[in-house]
Amino acid sequence: MDERPTMEARFVLDVEEIDRQHGTLFAILGRVHDALLANDFSAGPTIREAVAELLDRTSEHFASEEAIMEAADYPALAAHREMHRNLLAEARDIEIRADSEAQFAPTQLAAYLHTWLAVHILAEDKAFTDFYHTG
Repeated sequence: MDERPTMEARFVLDVEEIDRQHGTLFAILGRVHDALLANDFSAGPTIREAVAELLDRTSEHFASEEAIMEAADYPALAAHREMHRNLLAEARDIEIRADSEAQFAPTQLAAYLHTWLAVHILAEDKAFTDFYHTG
């Protein structure tokens, strides 16, 4: 992950709760990025704590986002929910490997989540908010 993750204008979906939560996820990813860039072996606990917080907040965000989609009768909710489950399963798997691969796993997880979050917002979440704003 070369560039520090930020909540750029292109990620704003004009659904206040979703945008606020996405901003929180990007802020946590930014903290992980900064700690990894410091290349300080003593930062390991800080990185692990931030990664754990990121996964917890991601799980909370998914539940909130799915509730908004359900309230809007979003027809692609089941597929969107499945994407969320797959992301969390993959992320938790990487997190578990962090104990045996301390240097590799946090970097891999942060990069994976950053890429996934950006792509997911721009494609899947954008499709929902297009539906939401026209409904």
